[in-house]
Amino acid sequence: MRVRPSTRRRPGTRRRRDGRTARAGRAGAAPRRAAAALRRAVALAAGAALVWTGGGLALAPLAHAGTVTPTVHCALPAGQGEATGPQQMSVELSPAVVDPGGRVHAKVVLGPSPATSGLGLSDVPTTPSIDLAMSGGATGTVTVTGPQINLDIPSGKPIEIPPYEGDFLIPADAKGPISFAPVRNLTRTKVLGSTYETPCTVVAGGGSIGTVDAEGTAGLPATLTAPADAVRPSTGVTLSGSLWTAGATPVPSLCAADGGGCDPGKFLSSTLRISGLGELTGSAVLADAGTVADGSYLVKVGDGTKEATAPLTVKAYVPGGPRAVALSRSGAPLGSVIRVTGSEYRQDRWINTVGLDASGATLDDTAVYTKSTPDGTFAADFTVSDPGIVAIQVDEGNDPDTVLTTPFTVTDASATLFAGAAKVKPGGTIAVSGVDWPSGATPAAALCAADGSACDSARISGSTLRIDGDGRLGGTVTVAGSTPRAVYALQIGAGGTRVVTPLTVAPSFVVLTPSAGPRGTAVTVLGQGFAPVATVSVVGLRADGSQTSDPVRTKVVGLDGAFSQTFTVDAADTVAIRVREVLVNPRTETAAFTVQDGSVPAGPAFALSPPEGPVGTVVQVTGRGFAPVATVSATGRTADGKQTSDSYVTRVVGLDGTFALNFTVRDRATRAIRVCEVLVNGKIVQQSFTVS
Repeated sequence: MRVRPSTRRRPGTRRRRDGRTARAGRAGAAPRRAAAALRRAVALAAGAALVWTGGGLALAPLAHAGTVTPTVHCALPAGQGEATGPQQMSVELSPAVVDPGGRVHAKVVLGPSPATSGLGLSDVPTTPSIDLAMSGGATGTVTVTGPQINLDIPSGKPIEIPPYEGDFLIPADAKGPISFAPVRNLTRTKVLGSTYETPCTVVAGGGSIGTVDAEGTAGLPATLTAPADAVRPSTGVTLSGSLWTAGATPVPSLCAADGGGCDPGKFLSSTLRISGLGELTGSAVLADAGTVADGSYLVKVGDGTKEATAPLTVKAYVPGGPRAVALSRSGAPLGSVIRVTGSEYRQDRWINTVGLDASGATLDDTAVYTKSTPDGTFAADFTVSDPGIVAIQVDEGNDPDTVLTTPFTVTDASATLFAGAAKVKPGGTIAVSGVDWPSGATPAAALCAADGSACDSARISGSTLRIDGDGRLGGTVTVAGSTPRAVYALQIGAGGTRVVTPLTVAPSFVVLTPSAGPRGTAVTVLGQGFAPVATVSVVGLRADGSQTSDPVRTKVVGLDGAFSQTFTVDAADTVAIRVREVLVNPRTETAAFTVQDGSVPAGPAFALSPPEGPVGTVVQVTGRGFAPVATVSATGRTADGKQTSDSYVTRVVGLDGTFALNFTVRDRATRAIRVCEVLVNGKIVQQSFTVS
């Protein structure tokens, strides 16, 4: 399986914040020649920029400065080879006498390095440092680090670094004269977005450049504790200690095992703090695996007055099995965002994800880049933006041996939309669902005219709609309280998909459950918005509007204007069920019913409508199969089953065992609504409710 050059990306390139990715170049001879030239330039740049360990100005020796000219061996990164030769080093230390644990200031002047640049460069960020070994009144290694400077580097000539200055602390237990001898120069340079290190180690001819006398006392030395087990790059390293300077700011750095080459830049961030009692707590996050290689180190913390070190072992994640890739969906319509995940990858590596067409060619505009985590996993959001995608390919760092390909199908945009009973009062909330929606898109609702025109989002006052990773639409919409009574079309849009479904908005309405069935079907007739305590009659209607032969049923409406009544449809000529208040100028509502062939379906025992919504949602609670004339109590319940702070609602069950009531959810802790008969050993039912 091939990996086209157009899918490659330079490390450090990230996906744009607007979700688009930079377009890769098309494959061809010219791009390949350009890429080869760029690689040669990078190599030359690396070789030039990674040898800056010397090049001092031709200055006279500083007063009281010690000077040595040892032989140094420089190891150049990026495959640029090695260089050995003499290099003059001059260091001036002050003051001559310092307290144990005190600060020493150093001025450093270096002669030309044995290595030179093969390419001229301008304004290259450079940070020089030198390691000094202590002997006599103290042992160990200290590092003097200069500030970052920008240098112009001529081609083929010795590189000159201006003199620099820096501070270091001597050990708190130091006593007497301490001699300092250079053991290594370390230069850090930033070239083409990466940081390179070039160590030049003294291999012969070294010696002392001066002494500092440690006298007096500076208190007890600080302590530092680091994890005994190996830690991974890009993770937090927990550190602790005591006897630090109260209230000071601790700064961590990572050093070589011998104590030299200390670099605070190898910690990306820190939460370390020192309490008023001198206790050190917190952690520091290591740089990634490309910056901190596996090995043994010393972690050093300094607070400006004291320093302490502790051993630290770094080991990157090692995959325990073959790489694996999974897609959140094997197919989705255009505009969808699917989740591509992987495991058993090397940590901190660039993972390239791209779509393939039927010929196996990469679709460059679909490329997405992310980095693997310290546990060898990755996750990328891949946008289905090209109808030609037939597979999704993943590789690690453009390595063809790591390519994995997973089939993928771009499906038709056949999203569905269901609005439950499709009836709601002005200001009411209704549950909405559907499938085959573009995952990752944000759905929006609007209320349109019945023919789908004149859509107005202002007639939707609230929404909890969302689309999950499998393209399932769910949530609720709330119709604005000022919406006039009419039959509308509810429109939901996400990405490029728009779907409508009928929705009736009315102050009062009737819902039938079920709305179709064979003769003998017991239909639960649910009413909303009727006159409180009024009596309603329920009858079947023929096509000509006359009443069927089925017996009339009556029910007393609750104080909240809701009722529930069972009506058995035996008449084969039934086309609707009508509810009418038994009053002068009564309110009348009708709902269609279809008589079908087949067996009688079982009706629902308990239901909530809607099953979710924000605080303040009025939920219609309906039930059947309860004890006739029993009193039921509806309450909100928390996740642990306790009653919420919402007021309970009671209702007397009808002779047919049904009831309907409205329960207002005001407590954010609500996780369910429970109904129980107010009897000894009474029936208890419960349904979950989501506060959104």
